[in-house]
Parts: sequence; structure tokens; C-alpha cells
Amino acid sequence: MRFIQTTLIIFWASIVPVIAQTTKTPHPCVVEVIVTTQHFDSHVPWEKKRPESRAGYGVVIADGRLLTTEDLVRNAVLVEIRLPGAAAKAKADILVADPRVNAALLSAPTTGLDPVDWSATVTTGAKIQLVQYNEAGQRQNGEGRITGIEVAPLPSIAQGILTIQALTDLKLERVGTPAFHDGKLMGIVMQYDEGSQTSEVLPAAILRRFVDDAMHPPYRGVAVAGLMWAPLIEPAKREYLGLPNNDRGVLVLRAIPGSATSSILQAGDVILSWDGQPIDSQGYYNDPDFGRLLMVHQIAGRRHPGDTISITRWRDRKQEDVQMKLDAYNDSRALVPMNVEGRQGEYLIEGGFILRELSADYLLAYGAQWMVRANPRLVNLYLTRAQAPDKQGDRIVFLMGVLPDPINIGYQAVREEVISQVNGKPISNLRDVFDIKARDGYISRFGLQSSGQDLVIDKAKLNEANRRISRLYRIPKLEHRNPLPAVGPLISRAP
Repeated sequence: MRFIQTTLIIFWASIVPVIAQTTKTPHPCVVEVIVTTQHFDSHVPWEKKRPESRAGYGVVIADGRLLTTEDLVRNAVLVEIRLPGAAAKAKADILVADPRVNAALLSAPTTGLDPVDWSATVTTGAKIQLVQYNEAGQRQNGEGRITGIEVAPLPSIAQGILTIQALTDLKLERVGTPAFHDGKLMGIVMQYDEGSQTSEVLPAAILRRFVDDAMHPPYRGVAVAGLMWAPLIEPAKREYLGLPNNDRGVLVLRAIPGSATSSILQAGDVILSWDGQPIDSQGYYNDPDFGRLLMVHQIAGRRHPGDTISITRWRDRKQEDVQMKLDAYNDSRALVPMNVEGRQGEYLIEGGFILRELSADYLLAYGAQWMVRANPRLVNLYLTRAQAPDKQGDRIVFLMGVLPDPINIGYQAVREEVISQVNGKPISNLRDVFDIKARDGYISRFGLQSSGQDLVIDKAKLNEANRRISRLYRIPKLEHRNPLPAVGPLISRAP
């Protein structure tokens, strides 16, 4: 295998200069990225899924460095690149992949390919050019026009980031498709809607920050503020708070326990300005490059973890200026962790009842229409409270489903119910469940949060039932204890 890989790399190095010289293209910086992936099945947590393949594009941004989308290389066990239409492949390594930016920096041989030039700031109405290739390696050029620039959720996680919407005349078939403005890279396509012919593009403003951060380790990642806020547009509420009638300020709903914000802001405060920019009553500010944007961009798009910013707050009918240090994202603080890397989550199977903690990967496993197909109660918890636990360490423990067995007859249709108690004792996370089982020696009573009712099984028959279930369903381990790591981005050392 090592001989084959070495041969491929040598062959790649020999053919790239020839192709780069003979192919007349204004964009010789585009390559195909082929990814083989495998990860644990979120809905069958004791098993791994079959390996899968997917393909997209990468853009050369420096010698030996490629840029693509994070969701393309997510859960990768092998990443390869090749020139469009070529047969030879070369192995690539993931240096940094951050799901909160949806960008990934790869290391790969790029001999003969010129790095891309970055476009300056683009505005609504600007024309763009897109480049993709068919199966024969023939280039397909397309044109588009920017129709909007806003903070929008990423395609695969509920994280807002600066996004460009563009109307295009080219049917885009792969993520990572580069978009150019005046021959320079202005972004890469994250998602394409065939019905409206609209692309969602991750702009150069975000990509350049990511690349600069990733190429100057240690990687700092995306800053977070650790708070939840809401618009403050009702005149009666503004009058109650004693605010001036100037359409400024948003209401703080919650500061995340354990975050730096929790010592600076509290529920009921009003944020009048953030990092020197006035905030209107809907949470927008006037960005010097892109115009009216949500304040989210001031945090995730213009700052890094550890940066200190100034805030003007309104508390007890007084205006105050305070300083706050921004945090790095920490998955261990979340009520609903992201786990987009697909690491094996903790679970417990007792009497056929499958218990686990809710995480984003479980919901995303329902596919592109996960918001519609997944349980609406769990989706609502993720969208509204993912970063808002009542206290540090809280998680959503739910009954994923019931494996049919004589011990649980009558309960076999129960699934995706939030569990608030086991054995009559309240729980905050799956660790509490493990502790109760270790103390009592069994779990025979499961309290449903939605109805307040308990599901009860015969504890005298549990041991025999567990052995039968393990054998019948071929489950090697009826429990897995391994808390998800705190760090979000996947970071590797440069070769």
C-alpha cells in the first residue's frame, strides 16, 4: 500500500506541470477532493456505518495548501485530490477543519498549480464567475450575481455566519465550487438550491480569517459571546425598562453558565452597543464592509477568542460601559453538544431501553430535511436551547427507542422521549444515570418529562433480559461511557 501511494504521488508530481501548461484555464487553482468517510451511527450508537465516498472541490491558496468546506471532509478516514478529468490521485491531510466556519485547510502536493488571489470586499449586485468540471474534466463556466449578504445558518449546523446569496446560471453539483470576482476568489459554494438557482457562498472575508488563523498555530477558532438575546421592539417593554426612545438595544435573555459573559451580563440587561458599534432594537449594526448585519458577525466574523471588547449595557435604568473577554467555543458546556465529528457518544441499554444524550449529530443524521423529519420537540430544544443549560453540566437525556423483548412488552412503540428521572431520582445528564445504576445495581423505572408518567419493568428479570437482548441484537456492549471532548475544531499537526 505504501508503494502504491508513493507511486501515485510521484505520478501526480509528474503530470501536474504538463496539465497546468497545456490546459488554457484562467483558474488553474481548482482540484477535485475525494473523501472516504466512516463514523459511528448516531441512531445505532454501538455500530459504525459503512464507509462512504463523496467528492467536491478544493482551491489552492498557498504552496501545498488547499481550502475546501468542512462538511466535505467531515468524518474522513481518507482524503485524496486530483486534477479534474485525471486518473491519478494524491493523498491529502486535514490540517484544520472547523464546523463553526464550515472551512477546512488541507495539506497536499500542488506542484504546478498557482495559488489563488483573494478578492476584495464584494457588494450586493456584483457579478461573479463560477467554475466546475464534468466527468470528462471539461471546465464549465457559469455566471451569477450577488443578491444578498447576511448572517445565515450554516447548511449542517445551527450556527450563524456571514453568507453571500448568489443567483447563478450554472447547476452546481458539488460543494467547494469556487466563486470568483474579477478573476479573484470571492468565496466557495456551501449549498445550492436547484429550484431557485441560488447558491450560498462562504465569503472571502471569513475564509481569509480562517486561513490566517489556521496557518499560524495554535488555531484559535471562532469567538463566542456566551449569551442569548432577543429583539426589543415593543414600546411598552422599552418604556418599562426606562430606555430612551431611540430604537437602540437588544434584551439579554440568558448568560451561559461558566462563560465569561456570565460575570458581565445577566438576564434583563440591554445591550446598547457592542465592540464600539451601536446595536439597534433588532440586533443589527452598520458594518463598514457589508452594511446592515446582525451583531453575530461582530463576534464570529471580526474577533477571536481571548479578544477583549467594550460593551455599553443598560441595567437598572443606567447606562454603563464594561469590558469583556470573548470565549472559545466549548462543546462540554452546551446543553446539546454539536459532535459534528461523529465521535461515538455515550449510551446505556437497560431492559431494551436505549438511553443517550441529545447531540446535534443525532438530529443531522435525519438528512438534509432534518428539521422536518426529526422529532419536533428535540429539534426545538436544539434550536432554542443548545447553548443555554440551566446549570453547568446539564444535558438532555432521552429514550431513543426500545428494543422489543418480553420484558418491555407494551413500551415498544415509545421513542424519543425526554427522561427526567430514573428509579424515581431526578437526573441532569447520562452520568447521573450511570451513577444511579452503579448505586442501585439496576434501572427499572424511567420517568417521562412530557407526561410525568413512569415506564416500569421487572427488575428481577433484568439480568436475564439484558443477556438475551445483547445476544439477539448482537450488541457487544450494553453501555458506553466516554464523554465528548470539549474542543470543537479538528486540528492536526502539519506534516
